Formats: sequence, C-alpha cells, structure tokens
Amino acid sequence: MTRKLALLAAVAGAAAIFPTAALAAFNGVVVGKSRGSVAAATASGVVHTVRTHASPRIGSRVHVNGTSIRVIGRAHHVRIHAVIVRRAGSTTFLAGGRSLLAVRTGRTLFSAGNSGPSTGAIVNTTASVGSNGQLTSIATQVVGQMPSIQVQAVITAVGTGTITLSVNGQPLVLALPAGIQLPTSLVNQTVTLTLNLTGQQPVADDDDQGDDNNAQGDDNDDDNGQGGDNHGGDDGGGGDG
Repeated sequence: MTRKLALLAAVAGAAAIFPTAALAAFNGVVVGKSRGSVAAATASGVVHTVRTHASPRIGSRVHVNGTSIRVIGRAHHVRIHAVIVRRAGSTTFLAGGRSLLAVRTGRTLFSAGNSGPSTGAIVNTTASVGSNGQLTSIATQVVGQMPSIQVQAVITAVGTGTITLSVNGQPLVLALPAGIQLPTSLVNQTVTLTLNLTGQQPVADDDDQGDDNNAQGDDNDDDNGQGGDNHGGDDGGGGDG
C-alpha cells in the first residue's frame, strides 16, 4: 500500500513538469531506481519513471517499451532536466518524472550565480556516470523555478520529528512539523510525497489518504510538455556510450 505525505518547504509545480500523457517507446539512460520502478532520462534530459520488474544499473542505456526495459549499452554522460529538492553536503537531490535522484556535486559550472542553484530551481544538468553508477554533475544551467512537485520514495527510517528516504542509496532526512510523529510502521513503505519548495528546509506534514496506488496516473510521465522525446533518443554523452 502506498501512503501519501505532504512535504512542506522543499519542492513545486507538478502539473507543468509531470503531465500525465502516456509514453511511446523511447531510448534513455537509467538515472535512478526504486522499488518496482526505474527512472530514465532521454537525450534532452526529460526523466520518465517506468513501473517495471527490471533492474538495470544506473548509467545503462536502455530501450523502454511500456514496462519492458532492454539494456542496449552503457553511457558515460547523461543530461537530466529536473528540480532541485535539497543540497546536502556534496550531494544534490533532484526530482524528475516523479522520481528522486541523487547527484554528486563535482566541479560544476553554474550559469546563475557562484553559489549554485537552490531548492525549487529547475535545472538542466550534465552528469558523468561512474563505473559504480555514481552520477556527478559537471555542468548545470538554471532554467526556471518551481514551488512544489510530487514524487514517490521509500521511507527507511522514522525518527523523532524526522523521516529518512532512500534515494539511489543516499539518505535524505526530512523534518516533520513540531508535535508531529509518524508511526514506525511506515518504514520500508513506498510513499507519495507532495513537496513544497518555497522554503529553505524541507518539513514533512502527514496527509495520509490511504491506498494511493490509483492516484499516480501514468508513472511513465513526461516533463514540461516535451513529449517529442518519446520517439527515442540517446544519452547526453552522444555516442560515448
């Protein structure tokens, strides 16, 4: 059973970045994985989340057709069009296609300010793909701003006033409002998060509405109306895969 949480002061704009059009077959690069789903980015960076039992490695070049995923190669670079949820140390957590992604901050070239983009920024990021599947940002361009967004993630821990999510093997800790404590029964559950990105620090507010399995629409979502990517495409590294 999927549980729903409303996450305040962290993310925004689900309708614009995640329209619910069904996908045609496409080529992409795996940029994230979660229980029962894979996130793949097309040539332009649009991230699609696909419900599947397949489990290709991050960095795999894949052909996606419905819930079928076939590995066709390996990428060294990938473009990602997503929204910044939080920057924590050397890791930037992004949201795209209803998935959360973890990207290591390398020697990144920022196009808007020296300190880099913050929570809610819509970015086009080019990342290198390590042999261990680690994504490392090498260039980032800010192209807009969003106030909120919807994602799915697995809760790995419930603390006093906090929850911890697993994002590509990286922990993302989010605070709960004062006086709110979630049950430990949420651990290892997949939750739907509505994230509000207008604040500086993420705060999670319980908005449980029971079974949400039918509330996702089509998880194979598009991004910013760029449905033209559905015809195929390669990874951001061109022919280097």
